[in-house]
Amino acid sequence: MSDFTDLPLFVKPAKQQSKLLRQWEEVKRKHPDFLPELARIAREYKASGASSWNISGCFEVLRWETRHTTAGDGTGLKLNNNYQPFASRDLMQQYPDLAGFFRIRKQHPHAGNKQLH
Repeated sequence: MSDFTDLPLFVKPAKQQSKLLRQWEEVKRKHPDFLPELARIAREYKASGASSWNISGCFEVLRWETRHTTAGDGTGLKLNNNYQPFASRDLMQQYPDLAGFFRIRKQHPHAGNKQLH
């Protein structure tokens, strides 16, 4: 006799990546220099004596530095603020000297669409 665990009603769906996370992974794939540039900016700021910072500051500096190379043609990097939580976590994970440097919040799904923010 079957215990019905193989029926779709009882099978747990595989955890899917959020749309934002998929987009973030695509940005990193298309622009492999993005995280290293953010790391450079963060390290410069840290070297000035700062013990912490927020990722939005890095994004704004990078926007300023690349303002002439990313505008209008559709081929440049578009710095979407929605990627900031992912960028700060990736930076602190991939660059040990930046571990704990960024102020982060606990990620949890947005109420309406289960997107991580």
